[in-house]
Amino acid sequence: MPITEALAKSESRATDIFVKLEGVGLRYRLLTDRETTLKGRVLNALSFKRPSRSEFWALRNVSVEWRTGEVVGLVGPNGSGKSTLLRVVAGILDPTVGRCATNGSIAPILDINSSLNPNLTARQNVFLYGALNRVRRAEMEERIEKIKEFSELGLFFDVPVKTYSSGMLARLGFSTATELRPQILLLDEVLSVGDEHFQRKSYFRMMKLIEKGSLVVVVSHNLSFLEGICNRVVFLFEGEVRGDGRPGEIIEKYRRAAS
Repeated sequence: MPITEALAKSESRATDIFVKLEGVGLRYRLLTDRETTLKGRVLNALSFKRPSRSEFWALRNVSVEWRTGEVVGLVGPNGSGKSTLLRVVAGILDPTVGRCATNGSIAPILDINSSLNPNLTARQNVFLYGALNRVRRAEMEERIEKIKEFSELGLFFDVPVKTYSSGMLARLGFSTATELRPQILLLDEVLSVGDEHFQRKSYFRMMKLIEKGSLVVVVSHNLSFLEGICNRVVFLFEGEVRGDGRPGEIIEKYRRAAS
């Protein structure tokens, strides 16, 4: 189904689902050698000098608004603030300045390795994910076979995930999160590591989520992939929004800036 058709169908179902950032900035303090060691802290204290503080702004004055039915792609070079922006939306990081407001259940698939217990099997991790998201075990038991089938992990579903490839981890994370039908789905370099078959399956599942009123935000360096699934793209550079609009136009702008 075309994205525009899915968007039109979704607008009548859940017009209150949104992500809104107003003037968001996020600052990191960079520690010097004298601040990261006990000896350095003692010398600072004895010298009665205030330690020098270097600052790095990962995001600067970011103002965007995304709503029901949109598939938003985030593009930009490494270190441009894409993953940081997703973490602000997910509530993992608080902005230093500005405001981030969301309405709707959020499923972030940001760092597959850190969100899964490597010593547990896929099946056990699915139940853990449900518990962390306050989903009753009985409901997860009803969904477990659908998650297994969609992930196509087969016998590996009952093997510790520390043996998985990055593609297998991505399939497990995406299958689990989307089976719970989140209203806001955040993906960071997840789908682009899967094979073409799974990407196609994922595309149609995302279209179903959009029809039901979900909002999807995707970070990927695979520009062709983003151009194929997104109806909006945001270009970030050095923490600032340098472009926001139609995928073809913004991706071309990014390509010119990167050349």
